[in-house]
Amino acid sequence: MKKIARIALIASLGALLGTTITPVNAQTVSLEHCITQALGHDARALVAGVDAEIAGARIAEAKSALLPKVRGSADWRYYTDLPYQLLPASVFGGPADSYRALQFGTTQNMGANVQAQLPLVDAGNWERIHVAREAEQAARLMADGTREDVVMDVSLAYYTAQVLQLKLAFLDSNVTSTTSLLGNVRLMREQSMARGTDVDRLQLQLDQLLTQRERVQAQLDQTLDVLRLHMGLGVDVPLAVEPPGTAIEPGMNAPLATTRLRAAEQGLRVQEAEIRLLKRSRLPSLNGQGLYGTTGFGPIGSEERFDFYPIGFFGVSLQVPLFNGTTVQRRIGIKELERDKAALQRDALAERDSLDLRRTERDETLARRTLQDAGSQLGLAERIRKNTDLQHREGMATLSDLVLADQAHREAQQLYLDALVQLRRVQLERRRLHGTLIPR
Repeated sequence: MKKIARIALIASLGALLGTTITPVNAQTVSLEHCITQALGHDARALVAGVDAEIAGARIAEAKSALLPKVRGSADWRYYTDLPYQLLPASVFGGPADSYRALQFGTTQNMGANVQAQLPLVDAGNWERIHVAREAEQAARLMADGTREDVVMDVSLAYYTAQVLQLKLAFLDSNVTSTTSLLGNVRLMREQSMARGTDVDRLQLQLDQLLTQRERVQAQLDQTLDVLRLHMGLGVDVPLAVEPPGTAIEPGMNAPLATTRLRAAEQGLRVQEAEIRLLKRSRLPSLNGQGLYGTTGFGPIGSEERFDFYPIGFFGVSLQVPLFNGTTVQRRIGIKELERDKAALQRDALAERDSLDLRRTERDETLARRTLQDAGSQLGLAERIRKNTDLQHREGMATLSDLVLADQAHREAQQLYLDALVQLRRVQLERRRLHGTLIPR
């Protein structure tokens, strides 16, 4: 009993100072610090950042198609049968309409060449670069959406920890008052001024409060473990959150497009670029090309030497797609249908975000008023409980009156906590719908 009284006394002192009981050497962190740490250590945010970098690297890959292509080649051939050529027999004095098969060349040929190709006119290459740029923007918006999910998860965990810490402070205060009341009733019981059932009732209430405190402490520890996981901290790192306030920010400017809506619009731009790429694949392309090398024939003569002869040329190559079936046209038709579908989804998402924003603004107004009323009711319940306790000490109120006042006080505490949780959730959702959950 003395141990319980000491714990209750410490808790009441902490409540009077306006703080919650935190572990020794625990680091009290702000929500902004948790979010910053999580964005730098959470696996989802890191993977999303890598995906955005990969999309950016694809732009450089598309640009590389505009650079000259140079390749070297070398070969060696040994002919077991020399190639045949047909020559008119008239060259050798034979009849005019007949041919003679002759074998030319040496048994071994070797060659080394360097060939270069430079795209001069190719609309498809430029359009591929444009598609890659649009895809990079889409990947970065998807990464922003992932980071928003991380911010939402961290914020909810942080708010939950704040509420649980406040609930622990309420429970510690209740334990303190119940312990003090139990001691007084026991003295009254020894003086035959109270019944044994009164002592048992208060003892049961105290046991229930202690059990509830253990359960809330376990919930708080689990919530802090979630925060540590997001922040990349070890499970043994002491951690505590700041006391809760009643508002995240005083106000907001005009709402911006949400990340989901911007991602949907960017997806439309990607599909438009892909359609243009398919259409331009039917345009001609012009490439410059050149080759320089040498070819060796041998073995020749008794010394079995190889004679080498140079070869080189440069010029241009024009490629005109004349007919490739209806594959490209079919693909264009499919892409246009996908674009129309994405446009409908984008419009539906914009309407839903607008509706959710109006609903959230109304919910926030109601939540603020509910929290204000709950705070007033909590203060009133606190005064009623203290006055009833004084009246009970003076013999003007029964123990049942005191228990009912204490119960009403605990209910007011729970209503205040519920209102605070609702306000936090609504404010967080409003920030997401305003497009300000993460900095642009």
